[in-house]
Amino acid sequence: MQIEIQELELKYRGLRIVDRSRRSQLTCALLEHGQQTPVLVVAGTGNPSPYVLIDGYSRVAALQSLGRDLVEAMVLPLPESEALVLGHRLDASRRPSVLEEAWLVRELIEGHGKAQLELAIWLHRSVSWVNRRLALVRVLPASVQEAVKRGVFSAQAAMKFLVPLARAKNVDCEQLVEQLHPGPVSVRQMQRLYEGWKQGDHEQRGRLLAHPQLFLKAQDEISQPAAPDPDGGCGAARQLAKDLEALAAICRRVRRQVRHGVLASAAREEREDMIASWREVRLIHDSLEQLIHGELVVQEERHA
Repeated sequence: MQIEIQELELKYRGLRIVDRSRRSQLTCALLEHGQQTPVLVVAGTGNPSPYVLIDGYSRVAALQSLGRDLVEAMVLPLPESEALVLGHRLDASRRPSVLEEAWLVRELIEGHGKAQLELAIWLHRSVSWVNRRLALVRVLPASVQEAVKRGVFSAQAAMKFLVPLARAKNVDCEQLVEQLHPGPVSVRQMQRLYEGWKQGDHEQRGRLLAHPQLFLKAQDEISQPAAPDPDGGCGAARQLAKDLEALAAICRRVRRQVRHGVLASAAREEREDMIASWREVRLIHDSLEQLIHGELVVQEERHA
Protein backbone atom coordinates (compact mmCIF):
# COMPACT_ATOMS: atom_id res chain seq x y z
CA MET A 1 0.00 0.00 0.00
CA GLN A 2 1.05 3.60 -0.49
CA ILE A 3 1.43 5.93 2.48
CA GLU A 4 2.14 9.64 2.55
CA ILE A 5 5.63 10.22 3.92
CA GLN A 6 4.37 12.92 6.24
CA GLU A 7 2.22 10.29 7.98
CA LEU A 8 5.32 8.38 9.11
CA GLU A 9 6.78 8.75 12.60
CA LEU A 10 10.56 8.45 12.28
CA LYS A 11 11.20 7.62 15.94
CA TYR A 12 13.86 4.95 15.25
CA ARG A 13 16.00 7.01 12.89
CA GLY A 14 18.71 7.15 15.57
CA LEU A 15 19.30 3.40 15.33
CA ARG A 16 20.98 3.74 11.93
CA ILE A 17 24.25 5.24 10.72
CA VAL A 18 23.94 7.68 7.84
CA ASP A 19 25.76 6.20 4.83
CA ARG A 20 25.91 9.08 2.35
CA SER A 21 27.43 6.98 -0.43
CA ARG A 22 24.77 4.28 -0.14
CA ARG A 23 22.01 6.88 0.06
CA SER A 24 23.29 8.56 -3.09
CA GLN A 25 23.29 5.22 -4.95
CA LEU A 26 19.81 4.46 -3.65
CA THR A 27 18.54 7.84 -4.83
CA CYS A 28 19.85 7.17 -8.34
CA ALA A 29 18.25 3.70 -8.36
CA LEU A 30 14.88 5.10 -7.23
CA LEU A 31 15.05 7.78 -9.89
CA GLU A 32 15.77 5.22 -12.60
CA HIS A 33 13.70 2.21 -11.55
CA GLY A 34 11.29 3.47 -8.90
CA GLN A 35 10.80 1.90 -5.49
CA GLN A 36 11.22 -1.87 -5.72
CA THR A 37 11.01 -2.87 -2.03
CA PRO A 38 8.40 -1.59 0.43
CA VAL A 39 9.40 -0.07 3.75
CA LEU A 40 8.17 -1.73 6.94
CA VAL A 41 5.81 0.12 9.26
CA VAL A 42 3.52 -0.60 12.21
CA ALA A 43 0.38 1.14 13.31
CA GLY A 44 1.12 4.22 15.41
CA THR A 45 -0.88 6.04 18.03
CA GLY A 46 -2.83 8.17 15.55
CA ASN A 47 -2.61 11.77 14.35
CA PRO A 48 -0.45 13.29 13.09
CA SER A 49 1.57 10.10 12.49
CA PRO A 50 -0.63 7.02 12.14
CA TYR A 51 2.37 4.84 11.18
CA VAL A 52 5.78 4.20 12.77
CA LEU A 53 8.62 3.52 10.33
CA ILE A 54 10.52 0.38 11.34
CA ASP A 55 12.77 -0.34 8.36
CA GLY A 56 13.49 1.72 5.25
CA TYR A 57 14.88 5.01 6.57
CA SER A 58 17.35 5.35 3.70
CA ARG A 59 14.60 4.77 1.15
CA VAL A 60 12.37 7.38 2.76
CA ALA A 61 15.23 9.91 2.88
CA ALA A 62 16.04 9.22 -0.78
CA LEU A 63 12.40 9.68 -1.78
CA GLN A 64 12.24 12.95 0.14
CA SER A 65 15.36 14.20 -1.64
CA LEU A 66 13.57 13.49 -4.94
CA GLY A 67 10.55 15.47 -3.80
CA ARG A 68 8.25 12.43 -3.58
CA ASP A 69 5.24 12.45 -1.23
CA LEU A 70 4.31 8.74 -1.28
CA VAL A 71 6.15 5.58 -0.24
CA GLU A 72 5.28 1.93 -0.80
CA ALA A 73 4.90 0.32 2.61
CA MET A 74 4.03 -2.97 4.27
CA VAL A 75 2.12 -2.70 7.56
CA LEU A 76 3.24 -5.32 10.05
CA PRO A 77 0.56 -6.57 12.49
CA LEU A 78 3.11 -6.64 15.32
CA PRO A 79 4.11 -4.60 18.38
CA GLU A 80 6.96 -2.20 17.72
CA SER A 81 9.54 -4.28 19.62
CA GLU A 82 8.81 -7.44 17.63
CA ALA A 83 8.74 -5.46 14.40
CA LEU A 84 12.19 -4.01 15.17
CA VAL A 85 13.61 -7.49 15.63
CA LEU A 86 11.95 -8.69 12.43
CA GLY A 87 13.29 -5.70 10.51
CA HIS A 88 16.77 -6.48 11.85
CA ARG A 89 16.50 -10.07 10.60
CA LEU A 90 15.08 -9.15 7.19
CA ASP A 91 17.60 -6.44 6.33
CA ALA A 92 19.63 -8.37 3.77
CA SER A 93 20.76 -5.28 1.83
CA ARG A 94 23.67 -4.67 4.20
CA ARG A 95 25.21 -5.98 7.38
CA PRO A 96 24.51 -3.72 10.39
CA SER A 97 27.54 -2.42 12.24
CA VAL A 98 28.27 -3.49 15.80
CA LEU A 99 27.19 -0.05 17.01
CA GLU A 100 23.85 -0.32 15.21
CA GLU A 101 23.31 -3.70 16.87
CA ALA A 102 24.18 -2.09 20.21
CA TRP A 103 21.69 0.74 19.66
CA LEU A 104 18.98 -1.79 18.81
CA VAL A 105 19.73 -3.81 21.96
CA ARG A 106 19.60 -0.70 24.13
CA GLU A 107 16.31 0.44 22.56
CA LEU A 108 14.66 -2.92 23.13
CA ILE A 109 15.88 -3.18 26.74
CA GLU A 110 15.54 0.42 27.89
CA GLY A 111 12.76 1.57 25.57
CA HIS A 112 10.59 -1.55 25.51
CA GLY A 113 11.50 -3.25 28.78
CA LYS A 114 12.73 -6.51 27.29
CA ALA A 115 14.83 -8.86 29.41
CA GLN A 116 18.30 -9.78 28.14
CA LEU A 117 17.51 -13.50 28.01
CA GLU A 118 14.31 -12.89 26.05
CA LEU A 119 16.15 -10.56 23.69
CA ALA A 120 18.94 -13.08 23.12
CA ILE A 121 16.35 -15.69 22.08
CA TRP A 122 14.61 -13.23 19.75
CA LEU A 123 17.86 -12.23 18.05
CA HIS A 124 19.21 -15.80 17.94
CA ARG A 125 22.21 -14.69 19.99
CA SER A 126 23.75 -15.51 23.35
CA VAL A 127 23.17 -13.50 26.52
CA SER A 128 26.86 -12.59 26.55
CA TRP A 129 26.46 -11.14 23.03
CA VAL A 130 23.62 -8.94 24.29
CA ASN A 131 25.72 -7.90 27.32
CA ARG A 132 28.68 -6.92 25.14
CA ARG A 133 26.52 -4.81 22.83
CA LEU A 134 24.87 -3.08 25.77
CA ALA A 135 28.22 -2.40 27.42
CA LEU A 136 29.51 -0.84 24.21
CA VAL A 137 26.94 1.95 24.11
CA ARG A 138 27.40 2.55 27.82
CA VAL A 139 31.16 2.99 27.38
CA LEU A 140 31.12 5.35 24.39
CA PRO A 141 30.02 8.92 25.22
CA ALA A 142 26.78 10.04 23.60
CA SER A 143 28.59 12.74 21.59
CA VAL A 144 30.87 10.08 20.07
CA GLN A 145 27.91 7.91 19.10
CA GLU A 146 26.27 10.92 17.45
CA ALA A 147 29.46 11.54 15.45
CA VAL A 148 29.32 7.94 14.20
CA LYS A 149 25.70 8.43 13.14
CA ARG A 150 26.64 11.58 11.23
CA GLY A 151 29.45 9.79 9.42
CA VAL A 152 32.37 11.75 10.93
CA PHE A 153 34.15 8.39 11.22
CA SER A 154 33.15 4.78 10.82
CA ALA A 155 31.75 2.40 13.41
CA GLN A 156 34.88 0.28 12.88
CA ALA A 157 37.11 3.20 13.91
CA ALA A 158 34.96 3.79 16.98
CA MET A 159 35.05 0.13 17.98
CA LYS A 160 38.79 -0.38 17.50
CA PHE A 161 40.17 2.87 18.91
CA LEU A 162 37.58 5.09 20.58
CA VAL A 163 36.16 2.39 22.85
CA PRO A 164 39.55 1.69 24.47
CA LEU A 165 40.21 5.44 24.63
CA ALA A 166 36.85 6.03 26.34
CA ARG A 167 37.58 3.23 28.82
CA ALA A 168 40.95 4.80 29.63
CA LYS A 169 39.80 8.43 29.78
CA ASN A 170 36.27 9.33 28.77
CA VAL A 171 36.88 13.10 28.74
CA ASP A 172 39.78 12.79 26.29
CA CYS A 173 37.64 10.68 23.98
CA GLU A 174 34.93 13.36 23.89
CA GLN A 175 37.44 16.17 23.32
CA LEU A 176 39.14 14.33 20.46
CA VAL A 177 35.85 13.72 18.65
CA GLU A 178 34.75 17.32 19.19
CA GLN A 179 37.95 18.64 17.60
CA LEU A 180 37.65 16.22 14.66
CA HIS A 181 34.25 17.64 13.64
CA PRO A 182 33.14 17.77 10.83
CA GLY A 183 35.48 15.02 9.57
CA PRO A 184 35.55 12.63 7.85
CA VAL A 185 38.37 10.67 9.48
CA SER A 186 39.59 7.32 8.17
CA VAL A 187 40.19 4.21 10.27
CA ARG A 188 43.92 4.56 9.64
CA GLN A 189 43.94 8.18 10.80
CA MET A 190 42.00 7.25 13.93
CA GLN A 191 44.54 4.53 14.65
CA ARG A 192 47.38 7.05 14.41
CA LEU A 193 45.58 9.44 16.74
CA TYR A 194 44.93 6.71 19.30
CA GLU A 195 48.51 5.43 19.16
CA GLY A 196 49.83 8.99 19.48
CA TRP A 197 47.62 9.57 22.52
CA LYS A 198 48.63 6.27 24.10
CA GLN A 199 52.36 6.88 23.63
CA GLY A 200 52.37 10.56 24.59
CA ASP A 201 52.89 12.13 27.98
CA HIS A 202 50.40 14.53 29.58
CA GLU A 203 51.53 17.60 27.59
CA GLN A 204 51.75 15.72 24.30
CA ARG A 205 48.27 14.32 24.78
CA GLY A 206 46.95 17.80 25.46
CA ARG A 207 48.41 19.13 22.22
CA LEU A 208 47.10 16.17 20.23
CA LEU A 209 43.59 16.54 21.64
CA ALA A 210 43.54 20.29 20.99
CA HIS A 211 44.78 19.98 17.38
CA PRO A 212 44.30 16.42 16.06
CA GLN A 213 44.38 17.49 12.41
CA LEU A 214 47.74 19.19 12.95
CA PHE A 215 49.00 16.00 14.58
CA LEU A 216 47.97 13.97 11.51
CA LYS A 217 49.65 16.51 9.26
CA ALA A 218 52.82 16.27 11.34
CA GLN A 219 52.72 12.49 11.12
CA ASP A 220 52.40 12.70 7.35
CA GLU A 221 55.47 14.94 7.21
CA ILE A 222 57.76 12.61 9.14
CA SER A 223 56.45 9.43 7.50
CA GLN A 224 57.47 10.48 3.98
CA PRO A 225 59.74 7.77 2.48
CA ALA A 226 63.41 8.68 2.39
CA ALA A 227 65.30 8.88 -0.90
CA PRO A 228 67.52 5.88 -1.80
CA ASP A 229 70.99 6.09 -0.28
CA PRO A 230 73.76 5.21 -2.77
CA ASP A 231 76.23 4.79 0.11
CA GLY A 232 74.32 1.87 1.61
CA GLY A 233 73.09 3.71 4.67
CA CYS A 234 76.21 5.68 5.61
CA GLY A 235 75.15 8.69 3.56
CA ALA A 236 71.67 8.69 5.09
CA ALA A 237 73.15 8.57 8.59
CA ARG A 238 75.43 11.52 7.81
CA GLN A 239 72.50 13.47 6.37
CA LEU A 240 70.37 12.75 9.45
CA ALA A 241 73.18 13.99 11.70
CA LYS A 242 73.42 17.20 9.61
CA ASP A 243 69.65 17.68 9.70
CA LEU A 244 69.57 17.30 13.48
CA GLU A 245 72.41 19.83 13.81
CA ALA A 246 70.53 22.22 11.53
CA LEU A 247 67.36 21.69 13.53
CA ALA A 248 69.16 22.49 16.77
CA ALA A 249 70.64 25.63 15.17
CA ILE A 250 67.21 26.78 13.99
CA CYS A 251 65.76 26.22 17.48
CA ARG A 252 68.59 28.30 19.02
CA ARG A 253 67.99 31.09 16.50
CA VAL A 254 64.23 31.10 17.15
CA ARG A 255 64.87 31.22 20.90
CA ARG A 256 67.10 34.30 20.48
CA GLN A 257 64.46 36.03 18.33
CA VAL A 258 61.71 35.40 20.87
CA ARG A 259 63.94 36.61 23.72
CA HIS A 260 64.63 39.81 21.75
CA GLY A 261 60.90 40.53 21.49
CA VAL A 262 60.27 39.70 17.81
CA LEU A 263 57.10 37.74 18.65
CA ALA A 264 55.79 40.32 21.09
CA SER A 265 56.34 43.22 18.66
CA ALA A 266 54.78 41.49 15.63
CA ALA A 267 51.43 42.58 14.20
CA ARG A 268 48.39 40.61 15.38
CA GLU A 269 47.95 38.57 12.18
CA GLU A 270 51.67 37.82 12.01
CA ARG A 271 51.67 36.75 15.66
CA GLU A 272 48.67 34.44 15.11
CA ASP A 273 50.46 32.85 12.13
CA MET A 274 53.58 32.35 14.23
CA ILE A 275 51.61 30.74 17.07
CA ALA A 276 49.83 28.40 14.61
CA SER A 277 53.21 27.40 13.15
CA TRP A 278 54.57 26.83 16.65
CA ARG A 279 51.70 24.48 17.45
CA GLU A 280 52.51 22.50 14.32
CA VAL A 281 56.19 22.42 15.27
CA ARG A 282 55.38 21.03 18.72
CA LEU A 283 53.20 18.29 17.25
CA ILE A 284 55.90 17.38 14.73
CA HIS A 285 58.37 17.29 17.62
CA ASP A 286 56.04 15.01 19.59
CA SER A 287 55.71 12.60 16.66
CA LEU A 288 59.45 12.67 16.01
CA GLU A 289 60.22 12.08 19.68
CA GLN A 290 57.93 9.04 19.79
CA LEU A 291 59.50 7.70 16.58
CA ILE A 292 63.09 8.14 17.79
CA HIS A 293 62.24 6.74 21.21
CA GLY A 294 60.71 3.68 19.54
CA GLU A 295 63.86 3.16 17.45
CA LEU A 296 66.08 3.47 20.53
CA VAL A 297 63.98 0.91 22.41
CA VAL A 298 64.27 -1.53 19.48
CA GLN A 299 68.05 -1.05 19.36
CA GLU A 300 68.40 -1.60 23.11
CA GLU A 301 66.36 -4.81 22.88
CA ARG A 302 68.56 -6.04 20.03
CA HIS A 303 71.72 -5.31 22.01
CA ALA A 304 70.28 -7.02 25.07
